[in-house]
Amino acid sequence: MLVWHDVERLEPAQFAAYEEGVLRRAMAGETVLGFVRLARCALIGAFEDPGRALRLSYVGDRFPIVRRQTGGGSLSLDPDTLIAVLALPAGRHASAEPATLMSALCAPLLAAVRGLGVDAVFMAPNDIVTAGRKVASAFLTRSRGVILFEAAVPLALDVEELLKTLRLPLEKLSEKGILAARQRFAPLRTFVPHLAAAALGARIAVAMAEALALPARQESPPAPDPGKTVVDGRKSSPDIAAFLKTPGGVLYLDAWLDAKSVVREARLTGAVACLDPALFSRLEASLVSRHVTQLEPALAEALGDARPDTIGVETADIVYLGHLCAARFLVGRELGLGPATQISTFSPDRNESMDAILASIDAVLLPYCAKPTWCKWRHRDGCPECGRCAVGDAYTLARGRQLAVTTITNFEHLRAVLADLGKSGKRAFLGVCCTDFFLKRDYAFVEAGIPAVFLDIAGDTCYTLRQEEEAYAGRFEAQAYMDARLLERVLDWRDRLTTGQSAAPEASGPSSGLLPSAS
Repeated sequence: MLVWHDVERLEPAQFAAYEEGVLRRAMAGETVLGFVRLARCALIGAFEDPGRALRLSYVGDRFPIVRRQTGGGSLSLDPDTLIAVLALPAGRHASAEPATLMSALCAPLLAAVRGLGVDAVFMAPNDIVTAGRKVASAFLTRSRGVILFEAAVPLALDVEELLKTLRLPLEKLSEKGILAARQRFAPLRTFVPHLAAAALGARIAVAMAEALALPARQESPPAPDPGKTVVDGRKSSPDIAAFLKTPGGVLYLDAWLDAKSVVREARLTGAVACLDPALFSRLEASLVSRHVTQLEPALAEALGDARPDTIGVETADIVYLGHLCAARFLVGRELGLGPATQISTFSPDRNESMDAILASIDAVLLPYCAKPTWCKWRHRDGCPECGRCAVGDAYTLARGRQLAVTTITNFEHLRAVLADLGKSGKRAFLGVCCTDFFLKRDYAFVEAGIPAVFLDIAGDTCYTLRQEEEAYAGRFEAQAYMDARLLERVLDWRDRLTTGQSAAPEASGPSSGLLPSAS
């Protein structure tokens, strides 16, 4: 029997208790489907860092932050979003492959949407879309012998509020920018203007019962529990951190170190679909008391041979994230900087070590946004080296080493330059760009297949000002900050490697060589 109910309104602080209530019933053998509308809140995934997922400066005291038990991305919610919560005994689904299970449980949701006349399809890993626009998102977890499936279906959507709430690198909050963002979403009242949440819930219940081959019975909604304190979104900055974009989302590893560079606390986060709610906490515990240079083997040991219960995230991804985190520490030690949070490596096949990539650098790519706004060369490739900006200093440093140097003027120019680097046999490059750009446009670097070392930029980037569409077209007018002195130190390190010299400051802790390749 599928028992379902409709909770017309629930306070955000009551949602965690509501989830536990339906889970307890599933643990007792029931299959329960509930429909909930929450008051204004931000609903974050089980493994997300609120500081990375949300604009905390905007959220403030305006509305609460609530963490659900399922993984995946954050949501900006109001009562016009219907939340479906399905809890069922795992049974034959206890060992189902996560992506297969997600697709199977999304199928009745898709059927209900298509029954409204919306030509929608399932898009892996977890979305229902129509003509490329998002209709709904689904999330999963599996533990204690039960499965929890949750789906968010907006009937209407305040896109401006969403852009302000979620920490996304989207367009500027202008009339034009909001209009463009609206084309990414398809709330159901776009197609069925007077659609009621209760009617949609009933459709989903019928489709879900049919998919599970169970009779359905509607019940009165449960009395809400009092609720509890919502999420505190603020945490101290880590001593070392790294990120990795995977097909299942971006993973972050943060570590807090003691005086001997031994991990005293670790945090693994991301908007990823992980069905094992305890996986990340187990991995975090495995890193405590390990030297920061040993994060990679520690994660490999903790994961073992078992495949993680995730969608789009593999064992090798998690292990490599430990490699990248240790790499930043070792780079900082080499340069005498402390943890090098501004420096990242990019190895297309993950086999090249940092020193191998550095020794192979024969090109430098610089962003036009780091040139002064007054410079007539800002939107042009090249530089007269007048000595009045960091980009000019970078040109001098590169040309003095006979390195090819290019100012990237727009995104299409970047793709053309990367293609030329490959055709001309360039082995690796030193690139300067912000982390947000890399995360959103990493496919350009993946397609090029050329190893790289990246230096982050700061200040007014197109992402902090939400003007990336202008930037991609070469029309961004604010100025970002590039650290030419750091670039010089990296190039000096390259020179030492190419001449076989060593200049690594001694540091306590085990030596593992300069950034060993991931296994």
